[in-house]
Amino acid sequence: MHFATTLFAAVLALLPSVQAEIPPGNWMQLDCYVGYVYKDGQMLDTNHNLHYDWQLTAQACNNNYASSVAKYSIGRGRCIAYTSDGLNGADWWENCKKQAQNGWYDVDRITGDVVINGSPYKAYDAEGRGY
Repeated sequence: MHFATTLFAAVLALLPSVQAEIPPGNWMQLDCYVGYVYKDGQMLDTNHNLHYDWQLTAQACNNNYASSVAKYSIGRGRCIAYTSDGLNGADWWENCKKQAQNGWYDVDRITGDVVINGSPYKAYDAEGRGY
């Protein structure tokens, strides 16, 4: 019994050194920030500073990655990478920017389904952030 306990402790001690490291510039949790949001040609932002947008984040995540690679988490409010390497930060930044330029819609807070109720929101400024 003592041998098994000692062996188990030795294996646990090695685990941190065996864990894969995320490549530099990659992120495990990601979100999108926007500024200058408009819809149907009308500016919606009174404050043009960049701010977090969970609905844009959800659509940038789910529209650009297979669900086995990354998926939007309603509970965390972020795109969560399912790969051990995470997602490339520069690609994510570009995905947020393109989705903001092309447009995004409201999302149902319970189901996560996109709700198309007219024209999409669009933004003149957007960026991706990661953690």
